[in-house]
Amino acid sequence: MNRRKFISTAGILALYGSTKILYSSELLTQKEHKALFEIIFTVQRHFFPKGLHMPDADTFGATEYLKEAVFHNSFDPDTRAVLFEGAKRVEKMSYGRFQDFSFEKKEKLLRRFEESSFGSYWLSRIMDLTLEALFADPVYGGNTNETGWKSFNLLPGNPRPKKRYCGV
Repeated sequence: MNRRKFISTAGILALYGSTKILYSSELLTQKEHKALFEIIFTVQRHFFPKGLHMPDADTFGATEYLKEAVFHNSFDPDTRAVLFEGAKRVEKMSYGRFQDFSFEKKEKLLRRFEESSFGSYWLSRIMDLTLEALFADPVYGGNTNETGWKSFNLLPGNPRPKKRYCGV
């Protein structure tokens, strides 16, 4: 195979693969979105569980922030697709019982998932979005009652946003 044919074929395959992931997340039913979000929320709660010396995912509004961000028109559709695809893979790996697993069993499954490049990327995106929820201005739906800032003795920057996404 010559170089030109190889590059053309690789480009077509990459485009097909990304289009398949992108459009598959857009075609999910509301029930499927809810089920996949529950897996993502469970991972957020696993990262930031109750009982630590810092706020847990529910206390600082990680789930509310994520729901708001993922369906905002400025959110990257490829990242949205990756979030849902990763949740599908976790669901498949756990035979649909991830939320019922013990902390140790969830940890083991997530560590196994992390060994793949996709799993590692997916978990880092979940962590990034969860940290955004912890430290963002509360106007964006996370950092409820400035819990994230208070737990780290941080002061908000000024000027503070008055509304979400400045009309985007």
